[in-house]
Amino acid sequence: HLMAKKAKKKAASKEAGTDKAQEEASAKSKAKKEAPTASQSASAQKQNAEEAYRAAAVVFFTRHEDGSVDKVLVALEERKVSAGFLGLEEKGKVNKLLVVFPMGRKEKKDKNDAVETAKREYIEETLDFGALARFLDFADFEGGGDVTANRIAPGAKVPMTWSGADNMALYFPPASMTVLFCEVPPGEVHEPGQEPAVKKQRREEAAAELEALPKPSPSYHVGKVGHLQPIWIDAEHLKEVARSMEKAPKLNLDGRECRFFPTNASLLRMPEV
Repeated sequence: HLMAKKAKKKAASKEAGTDKAQEEASAKSKAKKEAPTASQSASAQKQNAEEAYRAAAVVFFTRHEDGSVDKVLVALEERKVSAGFLGLEEKGKVNKLLVVFPMGRKEKKDKNDAVETAKREYIEETLDFGALARFLDFADFEGGGDVTANRIAPGAKVPMTWSGADNMALYFPPASMTVLFCEVPPGEVHEPGQEPAVKKQRREEAAAELEALPKPSPSYHVGKVGHLQPIWIDAEHLKEVARSMEKAPKLNLDGRECRFFPTNASLLRMPEV
């Protein structure tokens, strides 16, 4: 009787163990089915970034024929900022000429579209210098891929100087900012004051359009307009910034000593950039 009892207990224990193992296997299988694939995760992360962004910036650049980056458009702005913000030993506020990328906060009228935010801010801050804002209307920020392949004309082996496809959109978490790296043709590079007449006219038109915009309310305060001084620089300058250990790396542009804006300097140190 005792042996029969033990055998019965052993069988029950074995059966319970089998049921538990089956339940665990079933749970793992269900979790595996419900777990998102790599592409689904990437898509979800991209969607979250698009919805979470609070600001946007645009970095226009050109390439050499071999695909490497040649010129990059930055802007100069005189600002009064905390010396500590720039990593300087001085105390209190200091006036410094800073190197920045055109950027700003998103607004409701942008409809949660980082491209629209970047385009609007570029026009407001530079009065559409070089009439470059138009390139944001058809630049492809989705593809990426092989730069060399993108620069080959379909059915030919002749490198193209510009394809409109070699761009990058990057989300910079510390600033909740989406940054658009937008390639433009080499022929678009003009120094301030050397722009063709049609592009100077475009800046005048942009200023007039901004001035004519209706105010949402009588107390509405219009922010700064046309306050940035755009300047094309060699990509090598940005490599210097990325390699520097300074919080606001020092640069000499146009014979003037400048400091690179800390947020933008941190951005340049991201592996993707």
